[in-house]
Amino acid sequence: MPFQEPGLFEVQFTLFLGKTLISSQYKQYVDELDLRGDEVMLDYGSGSGVCSRFLAQRLLEGGGHLTCMDVSCVWIEVIKKTLKNFPNVDYRCGETMHLDINDDSFDALFIHFVLHDIEHAERPEIVKHLLATLKRGGKLFLREPTDRGIPVEEIRHLMALNQLEEISHTISHTWFTGPLYQGVYVKK
Repeated sequence: MPFQEPGLFEVQFTLFLGKTLISSQYKQYVDELDLRGDEVMLDYGSGSGVCSRFLAQRLLEGGGHLTCMDVSCVWIEVIKKTLKNFPNVDYRCGETMHLDINDDSFDALFIHFVLHDIEHAERPEIVKHLLATLKRGGKLFLREPTDRGIPVEEIRHLMALNQLEEISHTISHTWFTGPLYQGVYVKK
């Protein structure tokens, strides 16, 4: 399905969910990430900023920096308001291959509920450009619902093609996502 900017209802509904029903689960997930806090990190597909605000706080405390990137300029405007009190955050609207982001720029990448929304045929090229921005030894934190068009095997294949090694994973189930894959990768 081709990309479409979110409408007002989708924005309001997503913000409501992010501030109420799922906020504590996302906070717990970010709190459990193996972050020192001083990383330069990219949040790819940051959307409304449900996870980004917890990442920004963690990185602010440790002297780190967060770049929030989304293909939706609507979501970028929303997240700028959500994270307005975090001086350690910058924003990029567009796709990685069309933005001026150098290879080996980030210590860590965060991808949360994004890959399944990318057209299957476009995933390899987008993932290739995205993962090129990760430094050698850098970590990728990835969380995807597996019943929405991206099987775990495809995720692992995409990461292996780009010299990332899975160092841990869990598969769980939540009421709002169904089966959920959570993986941590390191760039070789």
